[in-house]
Amino acid sequence: MARDAVAHDNRAVNGDLNANASVDNEFVRKAIDKSNLNALRLALLQVTDDPRLAKMSTRRRAIRGGAMYSHVLCDEDAPLLKEIAFDYLSKRKADDAVPPPPSKEKTRKLLDLFGDEPIQDVEFNYNYEELAFEEFPRNAQWSDKKPSADKIADFKIIVIGAGISGLAAAVQFKNLGLNFEVLERQQGIGGTWLLNTYPDARVDTSSYLFQFKFLKNYPWSEYFARAGETRGYLEYVAEKYNVKDHFHFSREVINAVWDEETSKWDLTVKHSNGESEHMTCNAIVSGSGLFATPNLPDFPGLKDFKGPVFHTAKWDHSVDYRDKRVALIGTGSTGTQLASRVASEAKQFTVFQRTPNWIMHMDGYGAKIDDEVRFIFDKMPYYWNWFCYSAHVASQQLQYMQTHDPEWRAKGGIVNERNDLARKNLTEYIKSKSEGIPGLLEKILPDYPPLVRRLVVDNGFYDMLRRDNTKLVAEDISGFTENGIVSSSGQKHEFDVVILGTGFKVSDYFWPCKYIGRNGTTLEDLWSRDGPRSYLGLTMPGFPNFFSLYGPNHQPRSGGFYSWGEIWSRYVASSIVHLLENGKRSIECRKEVFDEYNARLDEKATELIWEMEGSGYYVNSFGRQSVNAPWFTYDYHSMVLAPNFNDFEVR
Repeated sequence: MARDAVAHDNRAVNGDLNANASVDNEFVRKAIDKSNLNALRLALLQVTDDPRLAKMSTRRRAIRGGAMYSHVLCDEDAPLLKEIAFDYLSKRKADDAVPPPPSKEKTRKLLDLFGDEPIQDVEFNYNYEELAFEEFPRNAQWSDKKPSADKIADFKIIVIGAGISGLAAAVQFKNLGLNFEVLERQQGIGGTWLLNTYPDARVDTSSYLFQFKFLKNYPWSEYFARAGETRGYLEYVAEKYNVKDHFHFSREVINAVWDEETSKWDLTVKHSNGESEHMTCNAIVSGSGLFATPNLPDFPGLKDFKGPVFHTAKWDHSVDYRDKRVALIGTGSTGTQLASRVASEAKQFTVFQRTPNWIMHMDGYGAKIDDEVRFIFDKMPYYWNWFCYSAHVASQQLQYMQTHDPEWRAKGGIVNERNDLARKNLTEYIKSKSEGIPGLLEKILPDYPPLVRRLVVDNGFYDMLRRDNTKLVAEDISGFTENGIVSSSGQKHEFDVVILGTGFKVSDYFWPCKYIGRNGTTLEDLWSRDGPRSYLGLTMPGFPNFFSLYGPNHQPRSGGFYSWGEIWSRYVASSIVHLLENGKRSIECRKEVFDEYNARLDEKATELIWEMEGSGYYVNSFGRQSVNAPWFTYDYHSMVLAPNFNDFEVR
């Protein structure tokens, strides 16, 4: 099991750890000082109804130079809050009852108090789910028309992929008692977190945002979990929710054909030993992910290089790069994350950069969660919920930097006020990191707005560039020789090892499986005009009973991916429940609904910055942004809260 998982199971969901143990007053006060005071206030108000807490005020604390903000408790209210918290925590006993979660009506009042402003109707459902008061806040449900166990068992579902979204679907289906199997081409659970084992791999989103909402208060050891801990977390979820027996590893689905007569999918599954297996199922749920297929560049002469060459997603642990001349090609999220570690051990380390990224400092990145912080999570009921909600609210601010503001630009601005403030803040950070090194700033300062590409978290990358044994080559690569790399200026660079940080083939949705739908329709047919498209990121016309959990234009503008995996899985499960309860065999998105949705999507996308100069993997070979959903997250959540069966042909 994962680290401290057994201990986690032995305490209440929002209860106390060692509540009967003697904890000195100084420790409790230190723990309170280290807490998120606004989250602590809401948790205390929820369990005590102390009117003094409701009268306290919050203010907006600027983040990224004012581009974003968080809601924090006003300084004048902090002393009283700390005394109320100390009194509660120092007196609380292990057998003290935890009050039940509040009603939705009371929760809405608490949400209004969180930021000293009323929450909008469109925000409430999404935010309520993020608070995770319910055991399973995003479960699909049977109605009073639930069919017999035999009929449920006759409907078989194949989930492809054992990553985050595949696991979310497995837990959803298990809770409903559905008949399902999960097929995974790798040898275990984890998806991209099993694939990526490079040095210093970790999440770059807070673990308190990057987690499932049905598992409460998991004992993370760091605010930004390392890859190994993330893999352990996913393994733990599979064991805790009894879905591991449904997973089958070293199995790759390479072909799926819809049989109109039986209303089933016929699958060809390749095993790791080379053997093939034929399977049939009523529905396919693809959780194959966006970052599953490494992008392996075809540089001239690459095969002639005599040393080891490997992609970051296929890290060769047999290669000892210590005291070697090492090249890294690519400075995206992965390349910048591993660079400092490799540079500290290599004899010589050269980074090849085609396009500089906006690389930002992140508070708490690499920091441990200490005993005082852990104490508050474990002893203060509902603090975990409000702490996680705080991270959620802050993350939503990113969306306001993604939209063109014509009036702002008419006044001389570049994108909008918030984006320009973020650019100023990030520029100042980059300038501070490049001081004293002639010519470095010109190489590492992007000339496009932040968020045109994904922002990158600084894991010591800029400090690494100051090392005596490092070099940054801001040129394209012309080709390889037996001994190294030739850059576009014609300069030759000799290396012993080459690391490819060249990203993933994000446009190869559902690879390597070839899907053939109704009337012989292929995805290539559907996507021939301008690349991959879908309805809501979840379904496509011509492909009955086929659902995707990370399809075209599926990536929301903000929020935690685990949460969206739960949301998408609920939508899929609700669709399957509808079929079974109504004695139907297939569900398929209507072509006119698909077309109308994509027309609206394209129109909405023109308001956003993703197709500006400097764009990265968001934009496909047709010049169209095919990764992100352009909708504001609250609006998108409303779209995928539950299926509108008028949008589908149900047979």
